[in-house]
Amino acid sequence: MIQRITPAGAEHAAFWNELAEEYQTETRITTSDFHFGPLLPGEKELGLLPKELKGMHCLELGAGAGQNSIYLASKGAKCTALDISENQLNHGRKLADAEGLAVDFLLADLDHLPVFPKKFDLIHSAYGIPFSTHPEALIQHCADLLNPGGQLVFSMGHPVYAGEWLELDDDQGIFLQNYFHPQPDVREGDSSAVQAMAYPLSEVVAWLRKAGFQLMDLREPSSLPVDKMSPDEIEDRVPYYSEDWAEQVNELSKFPVVAIFSARKI
Repeated sequence: MIQRITPAGAEHAAFWNELAEEYQTETRITTSDFHFGPLLPGEKELGLLPKELKGMHCLELGAGAGQNSIYLASKGAKCTALDISENQLNHGRKLADAEGLAVDFLLADLDHLPVFPKKFDLIHSAYGIPFSTHPEALIQHCADLLNPGGQLVFSMGHPVYAGEWLELDDDQGIFLQNYFHPQPDVREGDSSAVQAMAYPLSEVVAWLRKAGFQLMDLREPSSLPVDKMSPDEIEDRVPYYSEDWAEQVNELSKFPVVAIFSARKI
């Protein structure tokens, strides 16, 4: 049972419960690699996770159907996948069962995490933290939930990509009105809507340092050239893919859609 849900959490639950079936049908999110964002290389190429995963206690925030947790479980990790949408979690439970893997799927609000009986070795999130209304507080909470030396790996919307794509004469690019206060990523369903926020990279780094983390890596990856890749190449190298995202490959090859942070608790 969910312990507490915030007003923002209720909106997120309504949106993702409404969208879950369509989203999981139209988006291919593999469980054979760890994804960080649309059309991007996965962990096999980026190498941001701990080298030895067997036996690690891992927590995924904003997990959706928990494909990343299922991937980690296949490597011997002990995984908890947390999300606000019961429909997303149910999809994940079916995926895990089909692969014969144990993942603890937990219904919970990012802005009011439950009390856990143990600390974790790895906390990870692929574009989940931007949906929190208090991301700085959430990062501090992650520090509290990690064992000393534990790792936090997450992707957030890149503030540059919050701009508007424009085509002017024979040129094209992004118009960004205000880097320090980027426009939110607003998503609308038939009867609900949510938004995710982007923040200047230096602001996120400051949050990490304040919470007692050491920044280990910061990546701003370009998309893979899916318009020039075969279906087999896409399946092998692109862990998060959809036709809608593929239509934006020109933009994503010039501007990063996410920034990926890897930090260690000191």
